[in-house]
Amino acid sequence: MRDDEAPARNGVSNLEVVGGVPLISVMGTPRTIGDTLGRRLKPRLQVLCQYVAEQLAGRARRRGLDLAALRGAMRPCAEATAKREPSLWMELESMAGAVGVPVEDLLLVHGHSDLFGYLACEVPAAASTYLAFAATQTESQAPCAALVTQLDPALTPYLTLIHRIPSHGPSSLALTFCGLHPVLGMTEAGLAVASNEMRVDDGAPGQLTTHLIASTLNAPGFAEVLSRLQAGPRYGGRALHALSADGERATIECTGTRTARLSDPLPTTPRVHTNHPLADEIVASGTVLVDPVSKSRLGRVAGFAIGQVSVRPSDIVGCFGVLPTAGSADSHDFTPRSSKLLRDEDGITAPDSVVFVVMDPRHKQLHVRRGFANRPLEIARL
Repeated sequence: MRDDEAPARNGVSNLEVVGGVPLISVMGTPRTIGDTLGRRLKPRLQVLCQYVAEQLAGRARRRGLDLAALRGAMRPCAEATAKREPSLWMELESMAGAVGVPVEDLLLVHGHSDLFGYLACEVPAAASTYLAFAATQTESQAPCAALVTQLDPALTPYLTLIHRIPSHGPSSLALTFCGLHPVLGMTEAGLAVASNEMRVDDGAPGQLTTHLIASTLNAPGFAEVLSRLQAGPRYGGRALHALSADGERATIECTGTRTARLSDPLPTTPRVHTNHPLADEIVASGTVLVDPVSKSRLGRVAGFAIGQVSVRPSDIVGCFGVLPTAGSADSHDFTPRSSKLLRDEDGITAPDSVVFVVMDPRHKQLHVRRGFANRPLEIARL
């Protein structure tokens, strides 16, 4: 562990760090897990809740939006969550009690990306790229998927891997902000889920798209994952990707009121997705705000992925501007290309806030690296 990764700097003691990201393990019933996370992360969650509420109120097109109004906007979400996912609701309730905030404040953090669109905030979607390879393309002969995402630099200190070991159901690993707002997750059942934000203008009170991801972490199988990912209506939009240890895969594009599963006529070829829709019906609806950089990034990454063989996690990371150090015998030792090249190709303006995660659901491993500093990919295991 490097000095700049010391637990004291993160405000949490006895903390493991994987690839520059803190990892916390919790076990027990949903209420026990929520209480443990709340107590361990209380100071950071209190600050995070305040920051997110200020951002939502300050950037919403409708001025004069105060905390009471934001909490009111979350009540339909609270009702939907308590009804559809009681175990997750119990975790959130216990976490809120331990932190000393209303549960609506946690929901604001949990779904802030949806709410930026729902409240018409002038905040772009977090730039991200999803890339999946079939088993025939990888060195390990196991399917894998990667998510590379650029975070709001102000949120980077809250990035946390959560290893849940529930009393009932599969264990899971999820990349979160202090246990909330998962952008990807993997379970002991050999299932992996990841997502790309999509800004939409048809958001409707109901589900949070990040909560749909959270709901898959205790799913028993692939079919149940797909069912849970399509629950609606939703406050925002997201492309949701599922991959099984056996290579089953699906991408579901969701807006507030529309849902479409992408066709997959060639399941042995790579799948790439960024921050804009590909399903004809979603594109035609005109509900998604399209980012031209997203389209160019998809084309460039797809060009890299097609025809690749014996792919390793290091090869996937290399596609995004992080290459093996010259002369290094360690294939997991990386150095970045020039900042100018990164800005030109990927629109990366804050390299330290970029997170690389490669998911291997068959071997139940996440390969993780934060930022472009000289730090290797490191493995978190279930």
